[in-house]
Amino acid sequence: MTADAEAGPDNTGEGDSSSDDVEQLDPAPEKTGWTAHPATMIVFRWLLLIGCVIVAYFPTWKRVMEEASNGAITAYIFVLPFLAAVAAQGVARRRAGELPIHDRQTDVIVGGLALLVAIAVKALWLPRYAEQYALAHLDVLSALVFFFGGAILLFGLRPVGRFWSVWLLLLALSPLMYRLVAINVGGSRFAYGAVLVVLGGVAGAIAVGRTRRRAWLGFVCTVATGFAVLAFILALWPRIDVVLMQLIPTVGASMVIGVGFYLLSRRGESKKPLPKGMSSSSAKRSPSSAIMVIVAAVILLILPLPETTVIPDTAGPPGSTSVPLAPPTGWSRTSLQSYDWVRSYFGQTATLTRQTMKAEDGNPEWDIQSRPRTVVVDVLSTTNRASLAIYPESTLYRLSNTRTSAPLQVPLGHGVTGTLYTSVSDALLLTWTKLVFTWVRGDVTQRVTIISVDNHEDGATFPRPIPSMASNVGTSLATFLRGNSIIADTEPEYKDRTLLASFGTGLVRAQWSIDTRGGQ
Repeated sequence: MTADAEAGPDNTGEGDSSSDDVEQLDPAPEKTGWTAHPATMIVFRWLLLIGCVIVAYFPTWKRVMEEASNGAITAYIFVLPFLAAVAAQGVARRRAGELPIHDRQTDVIVGGLALLVAIAVKALWLPRYAEQYALAHLDVLSALVFFFGGAILLFGLRPVGRFWSVWLLLLALSPLMYRLVAINVGGSRFAYGAVLVVLGGVAGAIAVGRTRRRAWLGFVCTVATGFAVLAFILALWPRIDVVLMQLIPTVGASMVIGVGFYLLSRRGESKKPLPKGMSSSSAKRSPSSAIMVIVAAVILLILPLPETTVIPDTAGPPGSTSVPLAPPTGWSRTSLQSYDWVRSYFGQTATLTRQTMKAEDGNPEWDIQSRPRTVVVDVLSTTNRASLAIYPESTLYRLSNTRTSAPLQVPLGHGVTGTLYTSVSDALLLTWTKLVFTWVRGDVTQRVTIISVDNHEDGATFPRPIPSMASNVGTSLATFLRGNSIIADTEPEYKDRTLLASFGTGLVRAQWSIDTRGGQ
């Protein structure tokens, strides 16, 4: 890699790519004809690798930009190259003078395996976790593995391995890990920016960490500067674009502190970024390795991404979203609860309420003993529509070890269409039936979830809205190990389909009836 340019002046970095032996330092070869300058070849390899990453994952970068334009925080992915560059240039300057010793066989084996892993992640994991695509973005992980494998093939395992701290930094910035940490510290815009500032501090520490003391000092200075800039920006522009909120404090602080340390350490000395005599320690050029990278990039480009989650924009009823939904005719509200934790996931103005509603009379179609049925209605309200695509309805509940049926479409009137499915808990021997629909009321989008349980007794257990990302990760791990069959109900009964279709239709009708009655 260029950033790791460390070879002695006698080595050109060129040679026969078919050599299977460990490369040793030899006397400078006699020049016979035109030979490309080593720096030129390094630049060419970098352009090839970066071009392959952009082309192979172009649908991913396009999807990320679309999500960012809708208000999602995944735009931080475009901050990663800047942080990596800040950290890598420091590592490169500290590793000058190392011998350019390589084993091209090992490079091809390790690099080739990394490319296969990148293809497997996109071809096998993405379809399996299609519902969690926007949350986990496993294609970004695939891109990182592809970049790692391509770098090994083009530059060699030893030069790439010298930047292990930079690779760990990039791995720690995975979308899922980023969200987990930011949510645990509050989930506000400042929290999402602060997490990146801390990671920018790590990049700064790597860049200036010639000694442990300098590393800690670089980290503290970068984090303090980044926090100050972030607080200043949010105070002046509370609704600043999320991309700028993530980019300016993080990259700005790490670059300023890095340049400051660089200049202070070279007072009275040359300020050239690379020491004189530093040349490339990259492996010899190998056309076959370049072809492997290009072929893998073409395969990855062909592999499709999961379909984009479309949030319905059906117009909802007029009226204030702070008022609980009115019960349908023949039903009464028995309890009302609110949950504040949703603000960390769906925005600081988001709300989640649960209403328990009970039928005033029994119906033999819903219960053979004509017992009055009970359902719960969970209403999630948010101004951040993009968050609804990132966190599907199932993430509101801790439902590990359950099997889910295929969804059915249920028309509810007024242009509203609900999705009905069942969740079976083998541990509790219960089946929950859910009817979910979404509508827009002004600048607020509401997702309504109606839940029934096949235990018709009073006090029956309903799934409670609980932050469930940890349990969802556990379910995802089980799915990875055992396949989708453990979470799929292939023979659903839809016992309460009639009940929820009737209740949902009445609930929708009741919201418009309130307005026609003058809000009564």
